[in-house]
Amino acid sequence: MAKKPKPGKGPQRPQPRPQEQKARPASSTTEKTTASGWINFALAVLAITAICYMPSISNGLVNWDDDPNITENPNLQRINEDGLFRAIPDIFDIDKGAVIGNYNPLPILTFAIEKKLAGGFGDKHTKLIHITNLLLHLLTVFFVMKLLAGMGVGNWGIFAGGLLFGIHPMRVESVAWATERKDVLFAVFFFAALAYYIKWLKQAERGENRTGTYVLMIFLALLSCFSKVQAVTLPLSMLAIDYWYRRPLSFKLILEKTPFWALSLAFGLINLYTLKQQGSTDDEITNFNLLDRLCIGAYSFCVYLYKVVVPYPMSPLYPYPKPLPPEVYAAPVLFVAICAAVWWLWKSDKRIWVFGVLFFFFNVMFLLQVLGAGQGFKADRFTYVPYFGFFAIAAWYFDRYYQKGLSRGLAIGFFAAFALLTYKQIGVWKNGETLWTHVIKFEGVSNSLPYWNRGQFYRSQGNYDKALQDYSQAVKINPQNPELFNSRGKTYFDMAMSGKFPNQERDLVQKAIKDYTDAVNIPTIKPKSKAEVLINRGAANGSQQNFQQSIQDLTEGIKLDPGNENGYFNRSIAYYTMGRIDDALADYNEYLKYQPNNANVWYESGMILRSKKQNPEAIERLTRAIQLDPGMGVAYLERARAHYQSGNKAVAQQDYQRAAQLGIQMTEFDRKLMSGQ
Repeated sequence: MAKKPKPGKGPQRPQPRPQEQKARPASSTTEKTTASGWINFALAVLAITAICYMPSISNGLVNWDDDPNITENPNLQRINEDGLFRAIPDIFDIDKGAVIGNYNPLPILTFAIEKKLAGGFGDKHTKLIHITNLLLHLLTVFFVMKLLAGMGVGNWGIFAGGLLFGIHPMRVESVAWATERKDVLFAVFFFAALAYYIKWLKQAERGENRTGTYVLMIFLALLSCFSKVQAVTLPLSMLAIDYWYRRPLSFKLILEKTPFWALSLAFGLINLYTLKQQGSTDDEITNFNLLDRLCIGAYSFCVYLYKVVVPYPMSPLYPYPKPLPPEVYAAPVLFVAICAAVWWLWKSDKRIWVFGVLFFFFNVMFLLQVLGAGQGFKADRFTYVPYFGFFAIAAWYFDRYYQKGLSRGLAIGFFAAFALLTYKQIGVWKNGETLWTHVIKFEGVSNSLPYWNRGQFYRSQGNYDKALQDYSQAVKINPQNPELFNSRGKTYFDMAMSGKFPNQERDLVQKAIKDYTDAVNIPTIKPKSKAEVLINRGAANGSQQNFQQSIQDLTEGIKLDPGNENGYFNRSIAYYTMGRIDDALADYNEYLKYQPNNANVWYESGMILRSKKQNPEAIERLTRAIQLDPGMGVAYLERARAHYQSGNKAVAQQDYQRAAQLGIQMTEFDRKLMSGQ
């Protein structure tokens, strides 16, 4: 007697006989099993997802990689001055375009385009970033549903799978965090490529020309790799789909994906290079051995498994526990048990389960921190693409049991709970304060990093009292970290320079100098960090007119880090104040090599050259200052003087008039200059 069909099977007719099922050629699985109305289900899912994520549009940037990727990215800073197209080569340059060791030029290019559209950094640019992130997430959800439809999942399954991908709380980090534009961008092209891969397989069955589809897949793969290195798993994901379509593993299957393997290898090597250049592959902090790393990988894998159903806790930071707890060392046992279960599922032809686990594993295996890179060993964003494997399993079964009378109330309650958790998690990413306060809830006083980062946020907002409280707590937790003393010292110095603390300036500067000195004296301080602290102490000494000590600190800092532009800038001020004009000008020249768009420095160096009667060079620099800042009236005044000294009185008069229009009036020096005295 024929057995009833098992729900774990692939895309087949509702009730085939087992012998028919095994006798069919692989291509027969491509027959249509869904109604043409899945697009209507997709529209409903996109609407629900958009509503859940609407609050993310009002979020700001956070001090967790957003600064180096966006506001402090030199390739973005120059957009308004040099133009978008002149910045593109550097954005795609492997050395100049890498950010914190990551080569993902396409997301950086989109940030640059948004900055151009917004007219610069600011609230408008930030809002545009979050709107784009949401739109890209919605587009990814659409291609996920298209992929499910191509796999033969029914309409209600497509609805469930798409909604899970759209509103599962573990998606939030990838969508609500500006920096993770790379996640949503690479995923759009990644899932689009897989959807067209299924189309390519079906075209072969129908005997159609499929060259155009193959070329399109390669193009999508290239865009995905330019968005994030995680896209290197695309050919492995294609193999998972091959398994779903009963295509026997063979050399032909490997060979037909040659361009995709080549792209994966190329971008994998590029990112290994950029990570090594940044020092992200070093394990100086944790110093875990290979066994530790394998256990960490197994543990992370198991945690991601349970978080599919119970997404808790969700934190922007999962720091390495030291020492590793027992459950980490026990995790490989569970991992081996899971592998055994998958083998049994494979032998039992439970294809949806095997496909789902394979897809998850292929897309998460490079993210399990077996080779450590970064400060944490887990991240919610790592699941953005891999979780599709489990969502596909859920979609397949949801469709089967929905047709058999699945409890509508239970399903609605489940999705509503996820929607609520997603809504709450979006608020975590509102700004630096909400982000690090959330991390502190889980970390308590065991980790100095969240206190330090929240202190950084408070200092940037001018909330010095709260910043000092957080820095002091961070110092208490980790008194051997020089960066914590350095940051607290900068806060004291900012307070002294703010003008908000009359009669306290000298005391505040002394506190800053003490913190800088404590930082310098920590034996483990690295050369670049020591250079920054010395330069900061040099600036503090300079503010107290202690120029000899200031120049000594600044010179020592520059020797340790010749590329620190702040060292040249601060030393130029000390030299200028001491009357060492030539030394000041030399430091201005060095500074402009690193910061060529600083209008003030162009102006000040032009002023020095004008005072030295080097008028052509002075005019050139002052003109550059005006180009960068057309509202700089003092630059017009100084250029007028240079023109007068050169004998160009008519041109000088025009500059004097423009300076007056900008509120800068002539001085007695100018009147004497004009009268020829």
